[in-house]
Amino acid sequence: MINAFLRAVDKHVVCESTNLGGTKYAKHIVNVEASEDIDNGKLVNLTDAKYVKNEYFTMVEPTATCRVGLILSVAIGADEQPRIATLESNFYNGKGEIMRVYDLMELDRFTISANGITALAEAPVVGNYVVADGYDIKEVAEKPEGVGFVGEIIERISRTGGVFYKILVHRNLEV
Repeated sequence: MINAFLRAVDKHVVCESTNLGGTKYAKHIVNVEASEDIDNGKLVNLTDAKYVKNEYFTMVEPTATCRVGLILSVAIGADEQPRIATLESNFYNGKGEIMRVYDLMELDRFTISANGITALAEAPVVGNYVVADGYDIKEVAEKPEGVGFVGEIIERISRTGGVFYKILVHRNLEV
């Protein structure tokens, strides 16, 4: 019964702020209102986001040439039973909630679960790159030119909770 329960709820992307400038410099954190249910580890368009009120902005889908922010809200959930239901992999940002979004800077590093990357093959490859593909992070084989966000997959990490990848930000600006 518990194994069936795990498969039913263990499905959302897990993301960690391994070493982001925003964790040290609050000016690189933006509050964004979720316009739909969305996982941590997804990207939002900071170039076209509009200020709403109370210090938050609209959620806009990234384009290839925009500056992006990484959705990374604190994963706080209800105290549920069984305890397994409180796993971070069950957390997502609900429509209408205010999310924490990090304005990514060159040399930032973050860690993301394997299901947070659209891989070229069965699994992402260390040494390949990632770009924004709408709200998603997509693996590409070569370092692309002419796009706003480029990261590099620099490490594969196996944990009890699954496989994770560390991303190094190479570029995040308007071109």
